[in-house]
Amino acid sequence: MKKLAIPALLLFCFSFILLCVHAQNPTMNVEGTASSIVSKLDKSLILTEQQKPRLLSIVTNYLQQKVNMQSLQRTNEKAYKTKLNSMQNGMLAKLKPLLNLTQYTEFMHLKPPSEDATNVLTQLYY
Repeated sequence: MKKLAIPALLLFCFSFILLCVHAQNPTMNVEGTASSIVSKLDKSLILTEQQKPRLLSIVTNYLQQKVNMQSLQRTNEKAYKTKLNSMQNGMLAKLKPLLNLTQYTEFMHLKPPSEDATNVLTQLYY
């Protein structure tokens, strides 16, 4: 009986760990997503060569912050939304001096009306 108890306990523990890992939200590829966002914005905003690396840095940092607080989304939705709003305001404050007025206005109009998995810009807003 004891011979079966230890393997059964190990199997249970292993299954539990796998279940917990599988239940977590997958993390995004921050660099790839940031590059896709900048590429899409470049087509819409006609970015200069000087703007592209700075925009990539801003977007990458924002997405990394977003990934770092994914667990908060599952544990405290209100705190997550408050923090996300603060991060978005910080990102916009960095974009405003980077983009000219026409680009910034166009950028604000590119916000998807709702969360849309097919639109990479969704990552900046939702």
